[in-house]
Amino acid sequence: MKVEIFEPNLCCSTGVCGPTPDKALVNLQEMVSAAKKAGVTIHRYAINQQPLAFTGNDVIRAYIKENGTGNFPVTLIDGKVVKEKAYPDLQELAAHVPQLEGVKLATTVLSSFS
Repeated sequence: MKVEIFEPNLCCSTGVCGPTPDKALVNLQEMVSAAKKAGVTIHRYAINQQPLAFTGNDVIRAYIKENGTGNFPVTLIDGKVVKEKAYPDLQELAAHVPQLEGVKLATTVLSSFS
């Protein structure tokens, strides 16, 4: 099973930088780490950092042609769009990715950004 998250422009590879990082990106990065530890193949692509990932993916290329780039982030699981306009949470991914059932996120990192 392959999870891919196609994102808008980010300032760095995770988007978790600067004095006040976006809480959604902090949560996403923690979820990505937990998913990888659970053995899930998960990739994030920012349009300004990996443009070839967007142009080289038939589903995303067709998505952009139909919707433009204003609806990112877009999440694909095995090449199918499962979420757009917002990042998925762990529960949403677990509904499609059995390896994520029962996975818990670390709360120590997330609580510092509440």
